[in-house]
Amino acid sequence: MEKSDWKVFSVGAVAASLTLAACGASASLDGAVSSLGASPYLQVHLTASYTGAGSSQVQQILAGFSYNVIEASTTGQALSQSVGNIDTEIDVNVANQTLVTLREVGTNLYFELDAQALANIPDLGLTAQKLAAIELVVDNRWFKVPQSLITSLEPSSTPTPAQTAKEQALVQAVLKSLTTVIEATPYTTLPGGGYSQTGTLASIAKAVLPALATAEGTNTGSSFTAFSFDTGKVRGTYTLGVTLSDSTATGGSLKVTAPNGSSGNATLEVDATVAHDTVTVAAPTDATVLTRTLIQELEGQVTSS
Repeated sequence: MEKSDWKVFSVGAVAASLTLAACGASASLDGAVSSLGASPYLQVHLTASYTGAGSSQVQQILAGFSYNVIEASTTGQALSQSVGNIDTEIDVNVANQTLVTLREVGTNLYFELDAQALANIPDLGLTAQKLAAIELVVDNRWFKVPQSLITSLEPSSTPTPAQTAKEQALVQAVLKSLTTVIEATPYTTLPGGGYSQTGTLASIAKAVLPALATAEGTNTGSSFTAFSFDTGKVRGTYTLGVTLSDSTATGGSLKVTAPNGSSGNATLEVDATVAHDTVTVAAPTDATVLTRTLIQELEGQVTSS
């Protein structure tokens, strides 16, 4: 993935999920999906939950985490027209405290870690001594990862145009199969504005597996035949939703309920809220520039402590 591509990955991911929810609804929802990238600014807040049989540990972990994604065009144009000119910030929060902040501004990456927030992660097993060592080395310090270091750490091999084309064909095949299933599934209108749809995981499996096999069948040495199984035995349901304010998308959700071994059903749900406030993403001042040598020194300091 090129650097200019992942800057809009979060926008694309949310847009894709809302598009799936919208496909079976009226054509007016196309505008709602387009609204995600229609502004120079986008903020997405993500949360997840896991409930049901055998879910206590996972539920405890997911309940404490949330994610904020901020996109800001550097040209003042809509995000959909600003590919390659978008600054991004991703915040990972634990118990309402920001654990790590990642920013991509221009061609450089920046990150900051709040080591105290590590103590909020259940069952992490971090001793007080180790936590103190991490705090001493990296706590509340901005680090800059220059493009030169990113390039040096990337794999030396570059995908060929043929490999890239096959990857794109795979993604397109999967999206097409999902769209076909969801367009054929009934939906309901939400009281506050928006739509919701519930379908079976079996219908998704029946559509996606053949698409994967077809797309990968042209890729020498790679095949999805190992994943062949009776899709009719797939159990569980999915629910996709999109909330609207007039024709503007304000949120989306995905809920999957399926058997969890012999313990009964469990449900995984991901929810997103969307805003378009004027929030910019700036490079932090006085950031410590990371080099290979500095990385080794920091690792040594933590280990010795």
